[in-house]
Amino acid sequence: MGLELKLTGFYRDNTAALYLAKAGIKRSIAVLQSEEHAVDSLNEKWSCNTEETDPLFKDIKVGDAGTFTVNYPFYDKRVFYGVQDEERRININNAPKEVISGLISYLDPANANAGEIAANIEDWRDADATRPDGTPEYSYSAEGYGRKDALFDSADEVLLVRGVDQGLFEKIKGYITVYPIAASAKINVNTASLPALVALGFSEDDANAIIVRRAGEDGVEGTADDAPFDSNSFAVYLTKLAAPSAAVVSYGSQYFRVISTGYSSNGRARKTVTCVASSVGEILFWNEE
Repeated sequence: MGLELKLTGFYRDNTAALYLAKAGIKRSIAVLQSEEHAVDSLNEKWSCNTEETDPLFKDIKVGDAGTFTVNYPFYDKRVFYGVQDEERRININNAPKEVISGLISYLDPANANAGEIAANIEDWRDADATRPDGTPEYSYSAEGYGRKDALFDSADEVLLVRGVDQGLFEKIKGYITVYPIAASAKINVNTASLPALVALGFSEDDANAIIVRRAGEDGVEGTADDAPFDSNSFAVYLTKLAAPSAAVVSYGSQYFRVISTGYSSNGRARKTVTCVASSVGEILFWNEE
């Protein structure tokens, strides 16, 4: 009987924690649906909710079941309470190979094959068997599988691409995405990291200037005085990019990564749900742990 009671309690606590985490997902999507997304920045309530009087994502109590918290690590090692947009990352499903090569070169400067790896990524996702210069794409027959010739379904699928090993993947994984799985994804210059901005084609000085400008007078991103760009204010920077890179620049976001953790009231169970959702609530990815 004692073991049965323990197992029952274990199941109850874990179930409660899971549903609390799901409550955090629902809260996040509701906040996203309440916002306009033509221009998005890091100080909006979906990204960095710091309202102590009306918290949305930190230690939210749900009846007597427990609490949930929705947060993520920011670039400067702060913890932001909210969700992160996918458009701050480089989408390997449609980013020009020059952008992918730029990201690899910046994050792995000793890698002499960044251009070839980027071309291999482009070959993997496109539907043809030859490169623009007419040379055949790598066949992968030696690896025992075929080239996909279709869009990536997950970020770790890039490990199947010739030239991408685990070491390189660990360096780039925090800066790439596959969502949406479409050829129309953009990069939000109001939320993109320094490596992502450099990958677009900006010099490191220009990329830092963009970050300083959007941070506002206090120089800290995610605070009330942030000054996000729109198409007019970013025009001077846009002229510095090659046409393929300029074509994937945006100022708002439509897809978001939510990491919600539920805690049972007795502290015995914790569950985390990670999902990628659109601003209208469409779920593209879901994982429970």
